[in-house]
Amino acid sequence: MVLSRIFSISLIFFIVFISSSKAQEGGGKFTDVNYQDKIIEVFNNFKETENTSEIESMLMFLKKHDRIKLNDTLNSRVLYLKGVYHILSLHRYKEADTILQKSFKLAIKTKDRLLQGFVYNDRAILANYIYDDYEEADILYKKAIQCFEEIGNDYKLIETYYNLTVNSRELFRYHEAIEYAQKCLQLIGEDEDLLLYYKRIYYLIADSYIKLKDFEKAEEYVNVLEKKLEKSNLKNKVRTYAWFHEARADLNVSKGEFQEAVTNLKKSILSWRELNDATVKSIDKSYKRELSLEKELRKDKDVIIKDQRKILLVSFLAITLLFGLIFLLIFFFKKNKTKNNQISKLNQELNNLITELKDNNIDLKEKKIEIENLLKLNEQSLFSRVLKISTYNDTIRRISNDIDSYMDGNPSASGYLMTVRKKLDTLISEEELWSDFKIQFEKIRPEFFNRLKEVAPDLSVNDLKHCTYVVSNLKSKEVAQLINVSPRSVETTRYRIKKKIGLEKDDSLYDLLASL
Repeated sequence: MVLSRIFSISLIFFIVFISSSKAQEGGGKFTDVNYQDKIIEVFNNFKETENTSEIESMLMFLKKHDRIKLNDTLNSRVLYLKGVYHILSLHRYKEADTILQKSFKLAIKTKDRLLQGFVYNDRAILANYIYDDYEEADILYKKAIQCFEEIGNDYKLIETYYNLTVNSRELFRYHEAIEYAQKCLQLIGEDEDLLLYYKRIYYLIADSYIKLKDFEKAEEYVNVLEKKLEKSNLKNKVRTYAWFHEARADLNVSKGEFQEAVTNLKKSILSWRELNDATVKSIDKSYKRELSLEKELRKDKDVIIKDQRKILLVSFLAITLLFGLIFLLIFFFKKNKTKNNQISKLNQELNNLITELKDNNIDLKEKKIEIENLLKLNEQSLFSRVLKISTYNDTIRRISNDIDSYMDGNPSASGYLMTVRKKLDTLISEEELWSDFKIQFEKIRPEFFNRLKEVAPDLSVNDLKHCTYVVSNLKSKEVAQLINVSPRSVETTRYRIKKKIGLEKDDSLYDLLASL
């Protein structure tokens, strides 16, 4: 009688703990009952919004309930969502590619053409932007288009033609790029919201025409892009403004409007810098979010372990009451063994978490280096263009001097030449060009001019320019071609600089300047 009462009490304890455990599991968005419908809902929502927050909740649920077995259709979609989550939120591109390939195999098995198209498109993006394999990306984009055409999904067709336009430009196939861009615009039609969303398509067309030297067509699409930028809100316009000003600069150069070209290039560089800063902040935010998720998962696991320990404790108490001292010894043995297994499992999980965090840290450092290199490349590009425009200034001055010489030798020369000379003088802004030149050069070699002035304070502006040519490792012939003088004149200038600095004839001017 007593034993039966004890057994009943133990059974009640089991029911209470199991019910509370189920209640905790069912309190969230995903439950053991509705998870299949929720997975389909998350997949459909992502198709429309590309928001990864619901994917995060789904993956957390499935990770905590790894006992759940999914059919091929659901599993293919879960794998796809997991792959895009690795791309968009975690920036783990290699893992994402592997997961997407697994999803594609199941999509083939279930004959899901929509999902096949998604995987083709996303793997093409990885091949394009991450691995620089543009030929592979071209093949994958075209396969994605076949899938979306079969099921009549215009929205994904627009996205894929847009991506194909970008990829064709990387392959220098500008005629193809224009063709794909026009197909993209045809599918968009008069939908103003989509036209604003895909406004970069006008830049891609304009820049392709610039590459093909069709500047009239290019200007037409640059003007359209400008109108679209005026209509759109300020959000996510920084990148498009950078492209817009870059295209404007190219058109300015084609017309000989070099001052306007410099202005537009400066605006483009400022936009790229703003975008790079935003990218760094986004990566840092993603890293912090991942740490937070890992901490939350660890906390949930601790709660589950505590609940399991309570259940085990009640079980062992019931066994102790029912079977006595012998089973009590067995209880302690099993309890210690269970704890050791749990500790080993926890240690393994902690080691895995530490390894993942280290890998994430390496990925973030590589991304930071990539961004710094891109910024440095942009600065060097701007310095090169300012240097080239400076040489144009020197050329204009020589032409002006030639006109003066001609007019001195020909008093009867017309007033037209005087007018031309005055117009040429208005193009010369030595102080502004030299100021821009110094600013951009010292971004590459800080304090160079200050240190050079300490060594040789008597150097002229022209001498300082030639010193930058030398330290940039430009040969005499290259400098001569750049500033339109004879190589002998360049050598004479370098010899004069060596004398001002106090170097002997056989001393290396480059070694001295490189050490500053």
